[in-house]
Amino acid sequence: MSKTRNIFYDSDSESDFEKSEEELFSDPEIDNYNEIQSEGDEDDIEIENDDNFNIISRFRRRTRRLSSSDSESSREPVSEEWIWEEEENVADIKSFSEISGINPLSLRRLGGNPTPLDVLKEVLNEDFWDTIVEETNRYARQVIEKEGCVTKKNQGWFPVSSDEMKAYIALCILMSQMKKPKMHMYWSKRYAISTPIFASTMPRDRFFDISSFLHFTDNEKENKDDRIRKIRNIVDYLNAKFCYLYTPDSEVAIDEACFGIKFYKLCESTSSYCIRFKIYVGKNKIQGSDIPATESVVMEVAQPILKKGYTLYMDNFYSSPHLFLTLLKNDTNAVGTVRKNRKNMPKVFSSMKLKKGEVKTLSSHGLLALKWRDKKDVHILSTKHSNADLINTGKRRKNKGGDSENIIKPASVLEYNKGMGGVDKQDQLLACFPVMRKCVKGYKKMFFYLIDMAFYNAHVLYSKINCTTKAGITSFRLAIAEELLEQLSLPNYKRRGRPSSSDTPFRLAAKNWAHFPENIPSTKSKQHPGKRKNTMGIQLKTTSVVGVDGVKSSPYDTGMQSLSLFQKSRSFL
Repeated sequence: MSKTRNIFYDSDSESDFEKSEEELFSDPEIDNYNEIQSEGDEDDIEIENDDNFNIISRFRRRTRRLSSSDSESSREPVSEEWIWEEEENVADIKSFSEISGINPLSLRRLGGNPTPLDVLKEVLNEDFWDTIVEETNRYARQVIEKEGCVTKKNQGWFPVSSDEMKAYIALCILMSQMKKPKMHMYWSKRYAISTPIFASTMPRDRFFDISSFLHFTDNEKENKDDRIRKIRNIVDYLNAKFCYLYTPDSEVAIDEACFGIKFYKLCESTSSYCIRFKIYVGKNKIQGSDIPATESVVMEVAQPILKKGYTLYMDNFYSSPHLFLTLLKNDTNAVGTVRKNRKNMPKVFSSMKLKKGEVKTLSSHGLLALKWRDKKDVHILSTKHSNADLINTGKRRKNKGGDSENIIKPASVLEYNKGMGGVDKQDQLLACFPVMRKCVKGYKKMFFYLIDMAFYNAHVLYSKINCTTKAGITSFRLAIAEELLEQLSLPNYKRRGRPSSSDTPFRLAAKNWAHFPENIPSTKSKQHPGKRKNTMGIQLKTTSVVGVDGVKSSPYDTGMQSLSLFQKSRSFL
């Protein structure tokens, strides 16, 4: 292209939203660091330590009141006492009360052998596509009316249809599987890099136009206080749909996924199916009072699994004794790594020095706090373990002396490693095949990440229905793109190219000067005008003669037979 266009930015500038994006799309690592530092500063624990490591921790509980300013906070004294003892923990393990699996109604609609596209239609139904089509067309009208005239950007625009929007997403899927440096290269006719399926499906300019006007909400009715108002409809739809379609097994994990924008996700540990998610919009917008921001996130995202006996795994960014006690009161087991200086943790863990392989456990309020020395110190908090319970993993490793030794780990550590694999696995797969995320900014970046999650969840459902068919996520995506492009009815696009200098090609214009056979109409005097004429003015005899095969024929037929025999004789020469 001779001229570069910003095709993935809206033409209207909304200053209030752009200002909020500066914080919304800030560096996640910096946000994490600030949040961790603020939490670490809140520790205010008085320690009484004796030779038996009986620890009495008394504290005045501080709470962070979330307001419009991150710097504002309020602390209220609460009467609460934590006593960490060396006694074995009395674990109150909650029983799992749900029946895991795909929603029966959806399973009945899908049948026993659905295609990948059939499963995707359960996740992204027609209402989903109709909403995007309606808001995209509405936004295009608003932009054109605002500009007040036809510009180079919108001169070729016409309303997008549902089938066309599906074709657009199908092409985005193919782009994620066939990566090229520049977007326009997918429509290149250069032999070495050509991918003709793109040009045959949709013209390049039409694809760019849809990308430019892609929209998900009505600008005139959106809530200006909502930081993710541009995709609020999509977020609410997918959160409800993910929970409705599938009930996870007893073990789930919560973690954050960062690709420029932070997502908190609740996933099944075994399949990595995302049950619920939340987009980080800054600490000042997290709803919740009298509890730290990280605890508020966990309680909000984990809402669908509370009071059902699930086991929730998390890392040290979220874990705290107060959170685990809250989960235990909500009939939810919890296991996770924890920072040794987290509020209400036993202070002795900060000063305790262990040799490699040594472990120390303390208990309080039905929680087990464990410190284990491997290559480095590991701190675990659990509501479902009673003691260290060291287990031989069956693996061996060499020590510093070169001798081989068994690898022994606490049961809580092994269970944590197994339970946290869900979120990590999904992040790895989504990072390998991002749909359009490097080419867009703002809320459209979030939209394509949500599309990635929807495709992954659909793949999990497809794998559980078709147990005998092991289709990878790549094959699953390609199958959906192929099915979509085969079934869709697309407009008759006006293709680019050099216009013809004449109305008809030269080969068809020859009728003006060349001789072609044509029918002769009959007249009253001649009923059969097509009968063979005597063009030489010689009277032909119609007397029948006996041919070489003994059959009577006219002289004309006899001549044709002679010609045929002559041609056959030449073929033998």
